[in-house]
Amino acid sequence: MLKNPTRAIDKVIDNAKNQQILQNRKNIIPIIEAVILCGRQNLALRGHRDSGKIEINDSKVINDNNEGNFREILRYRAQGDIEMKTYLESSGKMKYTSHRSQNNMIDACNKILLDKIVSRVNTAKCFSVLADETADISGVEQVSLCVRYINSNTLKLTEEFLQFVPTNDMTGKGIANLILENLQQFGINTQYLRGQGYDGAAAMAGKFNGVQAHIKEIHPNALYVHCSAHSLNLAVSKSCSVPVIRDCLGTISQIRDFFIYPKRKSVLIQKIENSSETSSKKTLKRSCETRWIERYHAVHDFLELFEYVEEALEDISEWNDNDTSEKARRLRISMLNSEFIICLFVLNKVFALGLVLSKVLQQTNIDLKEAMSLAQNTKQELEEIRLNAEKEFGDIFERVKSLAEKVDIVINMPRISKRQTNRCNIQTDDPEIFYRVSVFIPYIDKFINELEERFTNHQSTLTSFHSLFKESGYEEDFISLTKQYSEDLEDIGNCDEVFKNEFKLWQRKLKSLSETDKPKNAMDAIYICNEAMYPNIFKLLKILATLPVSSATNERTFSTLKRIKTYLRNSTSEGRLNGLAMLSINKNDSITPDEVLVELSNKKRRLAFLL
Repeated sequence: MLKNPTRAIDKVIDNAKNQQILQNRKNIIPIIEAVILCGRQNLALRGHRDSGKIEINDSKVINDNNEGNFREILRYRAQGDIEMKTYLESSGKMKYTSHRSQNNMIDACNKILLDKIVSRVNTAKCFSVLADETADISGVEQVSLCVRYINSNTLKLTEEFLQFVPTNDMTGKGIANLILENLQQFGINTQYLRGQGYDGAAAMAGKFNGVQAHIKEIHPNALYVHCSAHSLNLAVSKSCSVPVIRDCLGTISQIRDFFIYPKRKSVLIQKIENSSETSSKKTLKRSCETRWIERYHAVHDFLELFEYVEEALEDISEWNDNDTSEKARRLRISMLNSEFIICLFVLNKVFALGLVLSKVLQQTNIDLKEAMSLAQNTKQELEEIRLNAEKEFGDIFERVKSLAEKVDIVINMPRISKRQTNRCNIQTDDPEIFYRVSVFIPYIDKFINELEERFTNHQSTLTSFHSLFKESGYEEDFISLTKQYSEDLEDIGNCDEVFKNEFKLWQRKLKSLSETDKPKNAMDAIYICNEAMYPNIFKLLKILATLPVSSATNERTFSTLKRIKTYLRNSTSEGRLNGLAMLSINKNDSITPDEVLVELSNKKRRLAFLL
C-alpha cells in the first residue's frame, strides 16, 4: 500500500517536467525581450561575427569583434543575473540566440501583431485599403499595405500598417490580385472593403485597367479616392509651371545646391554669425518638386537669409577659382533680378496659405468631408486674394521695395517691345502694375484652377453623403445612398419609408443642436449618433469616415523600410523585414514574451515552454 502519494513516480516526473519548463521559460524570456527591444527601437540585431557562445566579461574588457546589438544587450543584462550568465556560458547548443532563433521570434511577433490588427478590422466590419509602392535598397519593389477603419472599442479612426509585399508585376491587374490575395491570406474579410486609397498613377487609378477598376469589379462598393495630399502636391507643381515662378524655384534650387559644399557653406554661415541681427535659420533647405511643406520652407528660409546669401555670393565671386567665382557671380545676378524677388515674395505668401492644409491632409484622424471642406476654404481664400489683387499685391510690393533698398537695387521692369509674343507685354510704366498683371494674377488664377480640377472627383464622391449633415430635404440623396450600401444596412425588405423616417428623426436631432455642437465631420456625427436609435445612419457615417483621405501612412512606412533595409542590411529576408517593420511601426500594440512563447510553441520544439 502506497504510504506517500506525493512521492509517486508519475507525480515526481510531472513535477520535474514542470520545473524544467519553468526554467526554460525563465531562460528564454530575456532573449525574447532583447529581440522585441531591438525591433521597437529599430536597431540592427546582427553584428559582423555573431555566432558561438556568448561570453560574459565581468572585467569590462572590450571585445574586438562587433557581435551586434542583440548579443551585447544579452551580455550587458547577464552581468547582473547569475542564472542568465550561467545559461549563456553553458556548453549546451539550444540557447535560442542564433540568427535562426531570432527569425523564429521575429516571425512570432509579426504574426501576433498582425492577428491583433486583423481581429480589429474584422470586428469593425468596414475598412479601406491603402497601398503604395517603392523600391528598397536591393531593388525589390515593395508594396506597402495599410488599412483604415474605426476601432469598435474606442470609436477611434485608425490607420495601421499590415505588411510589405514584394512584387514583380506592376500592372493594374497584377497589383489588384496581390492586394486582394494578401488581405485574404492575412485573414481579413474582404466583403467589408468599402474604400481604396492610392496615388494617381495610371496603374493604380486607371479607369479601365487600374488597380481600383479591377477591385471594383469584385467589390463594387469599394470607392476609389485619389490621395488628397498627392492631389494638393500636383496642384502646387502644376501651378508652378508659370514660367517666371518656375524660373524662380529653379534659381532657389541652384543656389541651395551651390552652398552644399563645405568651403562655400562656411562663407554663408560666417555671414549669418557675424550679422548684428539674429536669424533662426542657419542654412538653405532643399526644394522638393512634389512636397508643398518642403517647398514652403525652402522659399521661406531663402527669403529670411536673402541678404546673407547675396553677401556670401559676392565674396565667393572674388575667389581665384574661375569656375566657382563665375557661377557665384551669375547666381548673384539672378537673385538680384527684380522679377526673381517679386516671385519670391509671391511664392512665400501662397505657400504659407496652404501649409496648414498640407499638414492636415496627412493626418490619420481626418475624414474626406473635413478634408474637402478645408480644401474649399483654401480655394475661397485664394479667390478672395484674387478679387483684392490690387491691395494684396500692394502689400507684397512694399516689402519687395524694402528688401531692394537693403541690397541696394531698384525694382524695374523688363524692356517692353511693341511686337513681343514670348512674354508678357503690358503697356505700363509702373513696375507694381506690371508685376501684378504679369506674375501675381496669372499664378493665383492657375493655382485656383488646379485646385478646382484636382478636387472635383473628391467632391463628387461625397455628393450623396452630404445629406447626412443636412437638417432638411435631401431625402432622394439619402435613399440613393441606402440603395448603394444596402448590403451594410439592416434588412428591412427594401422599405424606403423606414429609411426615410430614420432620416427625418436624425435631421430633427441635428436641428436641436446648437451651432457649436453641430457635427463638422463624420467622426463628430458618430459620437452623437445613437447606434440603437439610428442604426443605418450610424453605419453610413462609419463608411464615410472610413473612406481614405491620403496615403501618407504608406509614405511613413517607407521611412521605416529605409531604416531597416539599409546598405549593410540589404539581404534581409521578407519575413524578417516584415517582423521588424511591424515591431517598429505598430508601437501602440503591446506584445509580451509570454505571447511570443505561446506562438513559438505552436511548432514542435526540442525545449518545452508551456505547462
